[in-house]
Amino acid sequence: MKRISLILAISIMAIGFFSCGQKTDKKADSTVEVAPVEKAKVMVYYFHSKQRCKTCLAIQNLAAETIAANFSQNEDVKFLELDFSEKANEAISEKYEVAGSSLVVVSGEAHTNLTELAFANALRNPDVLKNAIIDEVNTLLTK
Repeated sequence: MKRISLILAISIMAIGFFSCGQKTDKKADSTVEVAPVEKAKVMVYYFHSKQRCKTCLAIQNLAAETIAANFSQNEDVKFLELDFSEKANEAISEKYEVAGSSLVVVSGEAHTNLTELAFANALRNPDVLKNAIIDEVNTLLTK
């Protein structure tokens, strides 16, 4: 039963990954200067393309709501959604190796990509994703 569940979970993540307008032709360059619209000690970025599936929308909404509910009074934490297919967001997308819908928590040069966890849990186990976002933000706030 565990094997079937694992196969099903991997299949769902693969379908979500390929159905959300993924691009794989970009390479990361750690020397890229990125000037996001918002600047805070901890940034929670949700990258997306113009085409989004139900899971992509759930990840964005859940991340935005989690930041608003838990960090709205903390000016050191900001949430920002970015369309990675827009030219203005190309540099930041490349810096964090974004190839499709992605959830990335950033503080200075440190960053954590929560995309796999987000796709696996946004619809069926949203509390798992909420807690992961809160934990990661709190970890980066203390560094």
